[in-house]
Amino acid sequence: MFVGKALAAVLTAAGVLFQDAIAHSVKRNPLSSIARIEDAVIQTPSHRVHAHSSFDVTFVLSTTHQKVRLSLQPNHDLFSGDATIQYLGVDGTVRSSKPIDRREHRVFRGESFVQLEAGSEWRHAGWSRINVRRDGEKPIFDGVFTIYDNHHHIQTKTAYRQTSVSGDPGVDDIDNDEYMVVWRDTDVQPRDRDELRRDLGSAATCGSDDLLYNRDENNIVYRSLEEAAQDTTSWRISPRALFGRQIDSTPGGNGAGVNLANSIGSTAGCPTTRKVALVGIATDCTYTDELGDEDAVTSNVIQVVNAASQLYESSFNISLAIGNLTISEATCPNSPPSTAPWNQPCSDSVPIQNRLSLFSQWRGQWSDNNAYWTLLSMCGTGPAVGLAWLGAICQQGASVRDNETSASANLVVRTSPEWLVFAHETGHTFGAVHDCVDQTCSDGSVTRQECCPLSRGTCDAGSQFVMNPSTGNGITRFSPCSIGNICSFLGRSPNRLSCLTDNRGVTTYTGAQCGNGIVEHGEDCDCGGEDGCAGNTCCDPTTCRFTSGSVCDPSNEECCTPQCGFMNNGTVCRASTGPCDPEEVCSGTSAGCPADQTAPDGQSCGSDGLTCASGRCTSRDLQCRTFMGADATTSCSNSGCRLSCHSSQLGPNECYIYNQYFLDGTPCEGGGRCSNGNCQGGSLWNQIVEWINDNKQISIPVFCVAGGLLLLAIISCCWTCFARRRRRRIPKVPSPSPPRGWAAGGGGGRTPPPMAQPRAAYAPVPGQDVPPQDMRWEPLRTRSFRYA
Repeated sequence: MFVGKALAAVLTAAGVLFQDAIAHSVKRNPLSSIARIEDAVIQTPSHRVHAHSSFDVTFVLSTTHQKVRLSLQPNHDLFSGDATIQYLGVDGTVRSSKPIDRREHRVFRGESFVQLEAGSEWRHAGWSRINVRRDGEKPIFDGVFTIYDNHHHIQTKTAYRQTSVSGDPGVDDIDNDEYMVVWRDTDVQPRDRDELRRDLGSAATCGSDDLLYNRDENNIVYRSLEEAAQDTTSWRISPRALFGRQIDSTPGGNGAGVNLANSIGSTAGCPTTRKVALVGIATDCTYTDELGDEDAVTSNVIQVVNAASQLYESSFNISLAIGNLTISEATCPNSPPSTAPWNQPCSDSVPIQNRLSLFSQWRGQWSDNNAYWTLLSMCGTGPAVGLAWLGAICQQGASVRDNETSASANLVVRTSPEWLVFAHETGHTFGAVHDCVDQTCSDGSVTRQECCPLSRGTCDAGSQFVMNPSTGNGITRFSPCSIGNICSFLGRSPNRLSCLTDNRGVTTYTGAQCGNGIVEHGEDCDCGGEDGCAGNTCCDPTTCRFTSGSVCDPSNEECCTPQCGFMNNGTVCRASTGPCDPEEVCSGTSAGCPADQTAPDGQSCGSDGLTCASGRCTSRDLQCRTFMGADATTSCSNSGCRLSCHSSQLGPNECYIYNQYFLDGTPCEGGGRCSNGNCQGGSLWNQIVEWINDNKQISIPVFCVAGGLLLLAIISCCWTCFARRRRRRIPKVPSPSPPRGWAAGGGGGRTPPPMAQPRAAYAPVPGQDVPPQDMRWEPLRTRSFRYA
């Protein structure tokens, strides 16, 4: 009887062991305010850019009058070398396909700077990811940038209207022209129903947990869990987690299968060199219809992946790149085609879980190099706008269990911020559980390894990280626990990194082509074809040669006048960005602006230990504050070149090392400077001096005690020497001489004085030296005594 029950328990466990955990996101709360981007200027001579341009763009935020500068470079990591776009017909078949032409997409990444006062220096404030939709005098771009750890989301007026929720501020039509709207994470109103909440229903538990049989403490699986999990003896295993709906076959409440507290902040398991995770993206008919056309879909998808990739690059050394983009027609089919069953209009009969299951069935048919696929749709269920299979990265094929089909796939419903929901669901695909909140800290989830604590001593993560189950202000990065969670998950099995590719650069162009806006070999100029050259009298758009009398082209050269001649000597062509980056001026004899020159690394540029590093006025503490957005943040030490920061947000006495480096030129141990993550140029003596300065609470008492002992030793030595010399100078007291005369005997008589003895002379013995004449041999003197 007992054997039968035990066998039934084991079979029950086997039936649910490989079920997949799904987590989903819900819509954000309304915004309290929005702003417009004003006075946007692309800082190039012609105010135009192409896909391979590096440039700055400046603008002003209307509500705060904050002046912002984004320094941008092309993001070549966003597309795989053979990335393609395929277009699905209403029947689900591929009607056409084409490779993604890198030159058609002006997508950039870089850094953000702010100017605190007019005319003051620019201060580094964070990172930026931008997609330029229109250049020229009135540019239009979208994306995201950070100012001291606060996300600023840029949307076009049209996109803002499409993704706004009830209660958001409205936008007006101005001259029927497009313009840019920006809102911050801190503009999201706090409320009970928040974004990024894990849910199956409203509870944060799996369905099988409600079964009494599974909750029975006497269940044979619970009691023999140690034996059943032979490959996880070094980790704490949760009985409840065995019945969790996990695609990861390793027992444990999280994708990593480890004690989450033990891996907090650890990057062990993540790649040590940059890797690329190729992503397949599919859009259903509802998504294409919402965006308007296929070009708009392509541009929006590129921006979503571009923004989300930054989080993975900085946290896990992994870039997200588009490997394939599948776009459905805007017209939804009357009935879902068998070749693409997920492509159907929104319906209550097809909830978000079923839609993900249908998409996973389709994804499982493809054998490709993509790490995972994402379905973009407009069809959520209630407030849910995202869903993912836990830990499904790099899995090939699909599996069917309990009428659910799972694969390396997730689903994201268009909302704002769409890229953050995409990053959140990708985190689940990479094996991350949610951060702990007050409820999961008290209901036992943290002890079951079903949520990520802030630190070993603090459970509640404070609602401030990407994997938080609800939105909060300043969600700009993964928590240290999520970093350890994902890295340990990836490191436990080589198969979980097998689909990641090496970081591959791309050539700046493929073959010379007049009219692409890039001055290539054999061309004098290239202003971008007939449209791009409108109003340009210096460059022939058909031949890419200078026009008669022209010596330069202002569309590509900073020191060229609109009259096609060189600017005067001393004309500023590149403005200063701060005390470590002086301005550059034209020479008067060339159309090119001199190379950007910066102050030497280590040169003092301000108070509080600020020095120049890579052209910025900064310090180790300031770089930590910029990265984490907290004034109380400091660098953990003066050694090493990995970004290591301490903040009260992370818990007391906690120091976390991130997958980023301090700027090249930042001081490090021994008087050295950071260079590509390594400390170079330091010396042992300087390290000793720095250790003394950094550990005064130890060094001062030690030196005081050692100095005191040395002083005592010196005093003791001096006293000893002084005492010896004093003893040598004191004369000896002579012994008393006996009285002359007779010694007193029994009768008291005197001793007579000695009698003089006759001096005797001796002849020299033969063979014996003769003494000198003034020296004489004398007989031995004897003393006689008288006895009474």
